[in-house]
Amino acid sequence: MEKNAIIHALPESSFSRQEILDAARTVDPSFKETQLRNLMGTLLGSNLIVRVGRNQYKKVEKEPKKSVFTGVYSNAALQVIQYMQEQFPLISFRVWELSWLNEFFNHLIARNQIFLEVEKDGCDFVFSALAEKLPGRVLLRPKAQELLLYGTDDGIIIDQLITEAPKSDGEPYQVPLEKLIVDLFAKKNLMLCKGDFPSAIEMMFSNYRIDQVSMLRYARRRNKVKDVFGFLKDQTTIELLVRL
Repeated sequence: MEKNAIIHALPESSFSRQEILDAARTVDPSFKETQLRNLMGTLLGSNLIVRVGRNQYKKVEKEPKKSVFTGVYSNAALQVIQYMQEQFPLISFRVWELSWLNEFFNHLIARNQIFLEVEKDGCDFVFSALAEKLPGRVLLRPKAQELLLYGTDDGIIIDQLITEAPKSDGEPYQVPLEKLIVDLFAKKNLMLCKGDFPSAIEMMFSNYRIDQVSMLRYARRRNKVKDVFGFLKDQTTIELLVRL
């Protein structure tokens, strides 16, 4: 079957597997549903279409190639990561830094914070150990007011790692944008300029590949679906590719 003819028959916006089947039958009325799996593999393998969400695809020519966001860790954060790997090798954790958001926000963040998220049973142990090693720099689940009073530059904020948090394709402790976007709405101690949110999040989607399915799953886990996706729908031009 002529692949380019099928591509030509597909919508210019996003489309589903059913629409690919319909396009194939437009080109060849005898095309069977049992052939769809092979056709999908051919179109994806030939880099003619790309998956952009759950059962949502786009023509590659309509979806600019984007990289995956990888935050660059400061030396202070790398020391935290090394300490966790050496002292708590069996505990799952993630690390990200507030300064990463400077790439997207107009109001730059003057004082960096290192967020260390640890699986529930390990939070208190890790806090006690790190607070002893780095006195005055470690806070456990602080509220915004506590951060204002006691926060330091490159201070370490220990919080619970929420289950089903999106994972990075890199190291297990790395944090992807899908998680950070939801956390913008879920964490109350970030103290960021909310007026920057629309342009910042649009820049994230414009510059990097973001899995909305993974983001939706995490938003549900944090009970923030309406906050996050309602904001995307009402305050940005981002095309939603998931069913809420």
